[in-house]
Amino acid sequence: MDFKTILVDLAADPARDARLDAALTLASLFTARVVGLTATGTLLDPFRSAGEETARYQQMRADMLRNLKQADAAALDAAVARRGRGIEISHVVVEQEAGWALTSRGVSSDLILPAPPSLAQDTPALMATSAEYVLLNSGRPILVIPPDVSLVPGGTVVVAWDGRREAARAMRDALPLLALASRVILQVVLSGAGPNEHGAAEAVRWLADHGVSASLRIDEAASPADSLMRVTRNEAADLLVTGGYGHSRLGELVMGGTTRTLLRNVPVPLLMSH
Repeated sequence: MDFKTILVDLAADPARDARLDAALTLASLFTARVVGLTATGTLLDPFRSAGEETARYQQMRADMLRNLKQADAAALDAAVARRGRGIEISHVVVEQEAGWALTSRGVSSDLILPAPPSLAQDTPALMATSAEYVLLNSGRPILVIPPDVSLVPGGTVVVAWDGRREAARAMRDALPLLALASRVILQVVLSGAGPNEHGAAEAVRWLADHGVSASLRIDEAASPADSLMRVTRNEAADLLVTGGYGHSRLGELVMGGTTRTLLRNVPVPLLMSH
């Protein structure tokens, strides 16, 4: 299945232009439509007893919403002028936090491009950034684009494989991009099990059945994140595909260490599925 509806976060972070350009590049390739989303954050109504301050607060909120919507619309228009002419574009404004907004709209999309977590963002273990929340709750793949990085369909793709559900889901979700790739590397990081126990050979065969030729690499590194980032650099990869892992603790979804490390540090576009 190709990507036909692409949802992109219009948050004003350093990666916004790269994220918009990637969304429009994919839309052009797959004849898709792009939905740009403005998340306003949680807006609280003033207390009814606030008196004269009520009207002032309401005006301030209206001004903030107008300015935010106009700024995000301008960023979307600028991206369209750069590389999106002829593509169906829409802009939605959702009065929710970014993670919730992208998730609620993302369930009816094929691919979601959230803002990448900031390296400086100190997120507690029991909390998730918007990208992490969307990954774990939307049921859709996410594509994270680092600042000043271009998505290059048709290049080299590294696919992380460990035989688990999340890796299988990511490989399936990435199939439209894998079909365009000039080279696909299936990277297995051993953690006590042999390559046959991961079903790596069967995964290569599955890709071949779908017209994708992949080479198999096996690494015995202790850290999956380090292994994946190393092969991505050494092979000059243009895209990394991997499962995104989380678990439940005290009723909250918590990101796995490898997933969180990759989201914050990977130097190339990253497609993740949960």
